[in-house]
This record gives sequence, C-alpha cells and structure tokens, in this order.
Amino acid sequence: MRRGGAYDRSIRAFSAVYVVIGVVVLAMTISRGGGPTSVGFLIGLAFVGVGVGRYLVQRKVAAEEDDPQ
Repeated sequence: MRRGGAYDRSIRAFSAVYVVIGVVVLAMTISRGGGPTSVGFLIGLAFVGVGVGRYLVQRKVAAEEDDPQ
C-alpha cells in the first residue's frame, strides 16, 4: 500500500476519533466528580491510549514501507 492512501487516512481518522472519545469521557467523568481511580477516568485514558498508540504504530509501519533497507 502506498503512503497517504485511503488506508492510512482511515487509520488517522479512526485514531483521532478514539482520542476525541477518550477526552470527552475524561471531561465528563471529571465534571461529575470522578477521580483518577474511577471507571470513567480509566476508560477515557484507555481510549486516548489506543488512539495515540494506533496512530504511532501506523506511522512507523508507513515509514518502514517507504524506506525498505
């Protein structure tokens, strides 16, 4: 697959959606009095982590495809 194709763009889009969902969950949890050990806070962190992690993995894979050694 070529860099910047539909697959790469969709991964970036879904990663951004996961991060946004995580931030919204975190904000709602904090605004309703939840602390760092509440379930909503942990789920929000998980969504942010998955979004950022998937984006970084895809970026690394795309870079390796562009520069095969």
